[in-house]
Amino acid sequence: MGKIERGEHVPTLPLILKISMALKISAAELIAATESNLRNPTEA
Repeated sequence: MGKIERGEHVPTLPLILKISMALKISAAELIAATESNLRNPTEA
């Protein structure tokens, strides 16, 4: 997970789906939150 957070690894779709299931959110919500954090990193 740390490599993903540091931008050292790009997750595959199956991994994105596993992460979203573990967080109990949809993959779309996970991607939207990630995009938001990339635009506004100080708000995270």
